[in-house]
Amino acid sequence: MASKRTKMLVFSIMPALAFFVFIFSLKAGTKDISFFDTLKALFGIGEESVLMIVKQIRLPRIMMAMTAGAGLAAGGCVFQGILRNPLADPFTLGISGGAAFGVCASFVAGLASVGWIFIPFSAFAGALLAVLAVYILSMREKFNSNSMILYGVIISYIFSSAVMLLFSLSKTNQVYSAFMWLMGNISMFDERILPFVIIVVLAGTVILCLTGNIINVLTLGGQKANTLGIDTEKMIKIIFLLTSLITASCVSCCGIIGFVGLMMPHIMRKIVGGNHSLLIPASALAGCIFLPLCDTLSRTLLSPVEIPVGVITSIAGGIFFIFLMIRRTRNAL
Repeated sequence: MASKRTKMLVFSIMPALAFFVFIFSLKAGTKDISFFDTLKALFGIGEESVLMIVKQIRLPRIMMAMTAGAGLAAGGCVFQGILRNPLADPFTLGISGGAAFGVCASFVAGLASVGWIFIPFSAFAGALLAVLAVYILSMREKFNSNSMILYGVIISYIFSSAVMLLFSLSKTNQVYSAFMWLMGNISMFDERILPFVIIVVLAGTVILCLTGNIINVLTLGGQKANTLGIDTEKMIKIIFLLTSLITASCVSCCGIIGFVGLMMPHIMRKIVGGNHSLLIPASALAGCIFLPLCDTLSRTLLSPVEIPVGVITSIAGGIFFIFLMIRRTRNAL
């Protein structure tokens, strides 16, 4: 178990690290801007070209990356807690699959060519459809964690098959645009919805942090939670719907970005322990740091060609879990 001093150190360092990553991400790019010019541009001082790059191009994108990283990591942490499964995340519960179906349907229907604002709304509608399906099916099993995961996987497969069907009926240019979104891309969102996403993710994450002790009790199992006076079914319903709203808001703007909701809670659990009152905010801060770094790497690694950020997070996540499995196998010997 992490000591009190370690926890205080983590929560002191991580906000400072998030600020450093914020400035670094603003500075880095195809046009390299000095540290001081970046700071001055934030206050509206400097050359017109630098102001435009920093405030109009990079700032909204980095704000979205930090928000989505925090939301996905906090959501993954909560899903793992209430479902008592360390592999639970938005993919497992079909949220990402539903969002993917919504976006592909909007491309095929021609809504994307009318305006990019339809893309996040379509993705959000698809994600909510998946959440609703899992919710209704899980009601029959009284929100049993194993049943929820099983229904989530089934819904995810159904939506994935529907996406493949839409691809087979679509034109090449429609498939390419939809495919880029599916790989996770922070450059395609409409800036007008950024304030809405920030409010939903920030307010939702704060509420989830306040329910940390309840999630701790839920991880003990239904019977033990009931004996402690917790209405398990009701609390799982509320927390599941709130977490789904947060993750759906993130996925609808940024596409399917894998491993953030899976990897960050695993890393922070090793550092701050399994108390969800601390683990949820720690995971959110870790996601807030990790995703902007991955996005900066996606912009600069093969510049001027831009790699979808979902590719970077998937490679990092895959390597992390291979390392984790090898280490666990060695310790077991």
